[in-house]
Amino acid sequence: MGIRVTAAVLLGAFLGGCGLRVPDLQEFPAAPIDGQLMVQSIVTSVHCEIANAVKFVINRDLELARLNHGKRYAEWLETWGVQVSLTLTIEEKSSLNPNAVWLPPTPANSIFTLAGGATVSADTTRTDTLNFFYTIHDLYYRKYCQTGVQMGNSPSPLVRSDLKLREWLQAQVGPVATQDISPPSDPGGPLERNAISHEVKFVISTAGDLTPAWTLVQATINQNGALLSASRDRTHDLTITFGPNGGQKLALPALEAHFAKQVGLAVSTNLKGR
Repeated sequence: MGIRVTAAVLLGAFLGGCGLRVPDLQEFPAAPIDGQLMVQSIVTSVHCEIANAVKFVINRDLELARLNHGKRYAEWLETWGVQVSLTLTIEEKSSLNPNAVWLPPTPANSIFTLAGGATVSADTTRTDTLNFFYTIHDLYYRKYCQTGVQMGNSPSPLVRSDLKLREWLQAQVGPVATQDISPPSDPGGPLERNAISHEVKFVISTAGDLTPAWTLVQATINQNGALLSASRDRTHDLTITFGPNGGQKLALPALEAHFAKQVGLAVSTNLKGR
């Protein structure tokens, strides 16, 4: 299995000019339509998971209120919105590193040899970001839908995995119930900066190398190191921020907090690539 994966990576890398062209979203040898289907799968699955989490938290709050003389702790959530950012980063690298050692024809015990080598490498990074917004009202009245439905032949871990949104959102209600935090009731009020964020990041790396070697009478070629090497790194990052609804978008302070996380993500990605 490992040999087949390595061979596929190398074949796709060098035939496709790995590091010399804009990387594809889809995996080799999937078709371009699979990259589009992957993005659609992520958006649909995330939409469903957020909606199902919102329904669960609000319905549970209503059920507990009936047992607590009508006292609710998640009513504030109904006036909020959700800003979502999906960032897909694909980095492809390839290198060619031939080396050779020349041996003199005579005498056999000669102490002189001549070695030489060269290195050529290429590195290309593609970053795609998609931002979308939902109101809690729209999410709550959306019909229950199934998450994790993958379309096409380029599956994303954001679709295959439980993003833990429901348990995370439910955990935010606890501090309100215990009055450790005070949620905003007015997007223009002094507590409008309140926001809660959830980030999930998957990083997948694939690499391989190929080293053919030759031993001749007067030379050895590629006896050390890898002649051809290639790698493909995929980062699927999802940032979800709940905050006061500012009219089909988060209230400005909450929106600023969301995009500050995006800036931090971009900086950390750039530092990692150095």
